[in-house]
Amino acid sequence: MKLSALIGNERLKKALATGAPTSLSGGTLMLEGPVGSGKRTAARAVAKALLCENRAAAPCGVCGACIRFDAGSHPDFELFNEAGGDIKVDDVRELRARSFLRPSEAECKIIVINGADKMNVQSQNALLKVLEEPRAALFILLAQSREMLLPTVRSRCSIYALAPLDDAVLLAELRRRVPGRTEDELRQACDASDGFLGAALANLSGESGMFDELASRFCDSLSRDELSVLELCMEIGKLPREQFGQFCDAACVALSRKILHGGTPVGALLRIYEYLEAQKKKMQQNASVSAISGALAAFCANELHFGG
Repeated sequence: MKLSALIGNERLKKALATGAPTSLSGGTLMLEGPVGSGKRTAARAVAKALLCENRAAAPCGVCGACIRFDAGSHPDFELFNEAGGDIKVDDVRELRARSFLRPSEAECKIIVINGADKMNVQSQNALLKVLEEPRAALFILLAQSREMLLPTVRSRCSIYALAPLDDAVLLAELRRRVPGRTEDELRQACDASDGFLGAALANLSGESGMFDELASRFCDSLSRDELSVLELCMEIGKLPREQFGQFCDAACVALSRKILHGGTPVGALLRIYEYLEAQKKKMQQNASVSAISGALAAFCANELHFGG
């Protein structure tokens, strides 16, 4: 994986090309971006560049370190919490122990923490103690929003926000990667991706279909009755946190279309849209998904005056 795999994100690529971060051992990076923004792809590109033996052209792709990295067998690289679940205090303690192990062959170990924003306050405070200690590992934290992490944790990080791509750049990359799709399909995927390649590819592969279907049913329930809304909200309340966020994104898109196509009452639909946007921020603050979905059902019922 070359740095060219990071489409856009010139600030991050420039930092790596100019030798930043210059202090690997004991450093902490944070890569920030929504679902589908390519945080893990970026983290792997960064890690490969930092582990490369040919620092003048990192990542060179041909040295022993690059070959082992591409094969998934580099002993000094670890992706923690790959599934993106909640990170508990005991998990952080385990990470701490591993961060003090001497690297096998590189200057330092590189540990990528996926879903760092899913740590509660206790876990973040435990992580802060690790970040304050000298250690033999570089941490790369992946988060949807830096605001979900404590200011004390953020202050220990060099933060790089992954930027969305211009439509023309994104379309060109989609044409290159999925040449069998029609121009209309590519443009629809682009429009629904907020400028992020990973999200656009997920749209084309059908991975987003479940959330589009849930969002469509949610909008339909708003035109029916209170029970329909409640049943749908109970269903989405069982989703994992990250998937609930994807539902909220899809529901906002579906609501926008409903409003543009003359859905009524427009005022209520706009307020529900704004409410969903606000709930996404609450979710980033570790609010309960089931509590948010229950509050959403009550808000919709109040706005639409079912039976009134």
